[in-house]
Amino acid sequence: MGAGTKSDPTRIQISDISNTFEDPLARSVRRRLRLEGIESGIPVVYSTEKPSDVKLLPLPQEEYEKGNVHELGAFDDFRVRILPVLGSLPALFGLHIATYIVCDIAGKPIPNPLPVKNRGKLYEKLARDLLNRENQLIGGGIAKLPISDQDVAYIFEDLHRGRSTIPPHPVLARPQLSRWNPKEPLSTSNCVVLSHQEAQILKEHGGIGEEVVSKGLWPAETLEVVRARQREAIRVAQWEL
Repeated sequence: MGAGTKSDPTRIQISDISNTFEDPLARSVRRRLRLEGIESGIPVVYSTEKPSDVKLLPLPQEEYEKGNVHELGAFDDFRVRILPVLGSLPALFGLHIATYIVCDIAGKPIPNPLPVKNRGKLYEKLARDLLNRENQLIGGGIAKLPISDQDVAYIFEDLHRGRSTIPPHPVLARPQLSRWNPKEPLSTSNCVVLSHQEAQILKEHGGIGEEVVSKGLWPAETLEVVRARQREAIRVAQWEL
């Protein structure tokens, strides 16, 4: 998969092509393979890091003046302008690929690459507790969350960095997910990470995060943190399938 817009070497994974949902840039590859009847069976190296807010690199004006700028593309059907790439990331991708192939040639293949973050049980608990909290909020009747298990992992790991959304953002022993604004539907942009105590405070104030902040129970900068995370979630959602 591509290394464009990525910079975090700790997010590199080896997985089947069908499990690259953590990489929005892989969606076009999966879509084209599905058109050919291929949905799985291809090992790939990819990054779970969400694309940063970047755009295609500009083409210098002098290149336009030379004419035939399409000839600058690597192939006829490749675009000329490209996403920015940190040179060391493709090198690390290559090392992962080489190691995987060498192990296979040596008769010691890697049968089950480690799942993303390997914290499946934590995500299951976060989702289960969130479902209970949602039922309490609206009086029951919800059998399934409107967000996926992958969304739960994204909210906790990537959007809120595995820490409490409330400053000073401590690492939590018992993290919980909760809707921030009860008047808006539950989504990746309307969900925060809280400690058990913070979740109780939010519940006591009708689940309205801004009200808790206005009463001085949480730092004033909490509002800007939440708004920044909401903007990030909305931007990332534009990359998703």
